Amino acid sequence: MKKLSAILLFTGLIFSQLILLKFNLNNGFEFHDIWFRILPLADYAGNSSPELYLTSTILGYIAFVTFSVLNTNKIKSPEIFKPALMFSGITIVLIFFEFTSILEDLNSGFQGKHFRIGWFLFLLGLWIFNKKYLSKK
Repeated sequence: MKKLSAILLFTGLIFSQLILLKFNLNNGFEFHDIWFRILPLADYAGNSSPELYLTSTILGYIAFVTFSVLNTNKIKSPEIFKPALMFSGITIVLIFFEFTSILEDLNSGFQGKHFRIGWFLFLLGLWIFNKKYLSKK
């Protein structure tokens, strides 16, 4: 469980922040390129932006939510239950946000909205991982 949690946490960081695959779906799958980036720590465009392509951030968010489901257990880890539940909620909202972008792209109405906070999710997930697996007495 510890290894799987670590793999999911780092996979979430990689696909939500470090390596972004650019693509569109409105005329079938159209791959643009791969984008390597470390900064900015957060990037938000609520309605529109000049970035008129989807990215692989939803894959990273799915890895993060899987990590949170594996680590949200009130009986086994009551000390991290609330932070893990908060982590799950934030990630589910982000997945919904990205999913609506995918639907807009499929319907040719995508205006470039995005919400990328991979570093913050990774750091919160790392704190949860540390509390659950590394700081045991």
